Amino acid sequence: MARKPRLHFPGAVYHVWLQSNGERKIFTDDVDAIRLLLLLQEGCEKFAHKIHAYCLMEHSLRLVVEVDKEPLSKIMQQFGFRYTSWFNARHEQGGHLFQGRYKAILVDSEKYLLPLVRSLHLAPVARGIDGDPMRYPWSSHRAYCGREQVVWLCRDVVLAHIGEQGIRTLMKFHSYVNDMGGEGINFFSGSSEDPRILGAKEFVRLAMKLSRQKYQPRLGAERVVREVLERFKLSEDELAAPGKRRDCAEARAYLAWLYQYTGCDTLTNLSTRLGRDISSLSSAVRRLQIKAKNDAKIADHFQKLLSRLQR
Repeated sequence: MARKPRLHFPGAVYHVWLQSNGERKIFTDDVDAIRLLLLLQEGCEKFAHKIHAYCLMEHSLRLVVEVDKEPLSKIMQQFGFRYTSWFNARHEQGGHLFQGRYKAILVDSEKYLLPLVRSLHLAPVARGIDGDPMRYPWSSHRAYCGREQVVWLCRDVVLAHIGEQGIRTLMKFHSYVNDMGGEGINFFSGSSEDPRILGAKEFVRLAMKLSRQKYQPRLGAERVVREVLERFKLSEDELAAPGKRRDCAEARAYLAWLYQYTGCDTLTNLSTRLGRDISSLSSAVRRLQIKAKNDAKIADHFQKLLSRLQR
């Protein structure tokens, strides 16, 4: 069963991040960093998307991207391929520079754009790299405050939220970013309605409609557990009991798969609930997914469980 499809519509705004692969650094010097930013600029020119903010650190890259007609997947795949190829050639290395595919959360820009940009600009402070975002050279903060010019950076939408004019806008923006209080928002996960979207229920419904996807309210973990127990005719005590009963092991694998697919809760919480190691649950899911590719009965069984949950 494939992961949920990416959400796309013109004007969608995403918080995007990439992690380096293992201990590899995304950039080692100014030449690497400048090349990375140049490729971001070329992407904007080619695909007509906007970048509202960026922060490049040794082991991660964070962006706020507003797409046009081209989907985010195409934008990020081309960027990742081009930069990795250039980086490996320059440093005479091979292999993956980034850890897996990029991660992205669709955000309600009316509510979250300004605090999201602040989160990016404060990332070097949070990581202990530099205590002042104005001194850090590889984020968009200096450009926002008029200290340097980045012609492809889209500042207008963010600064419009500040509500001042001219130089007062830049000064107030800098003060806002340096207000370390923040809103306590987790920008790396979605809402309770949909793990792909950060926004209230109304925004989630709108985003799904614009993406031409059917809105499905997020399922609760209790309902998912109850459905699996009924399907396998087990009690939760039996499911969590020690031992290697085949029916219990199979039920746990389906349950963990549904946890991952629906986003009803984390595997960490499920592992605590069942008294199982999280790596064991993850491995069980992978084995079941591999079998489902060649066994129609397994795929059908999972689909029936999912269909019952989505009624």
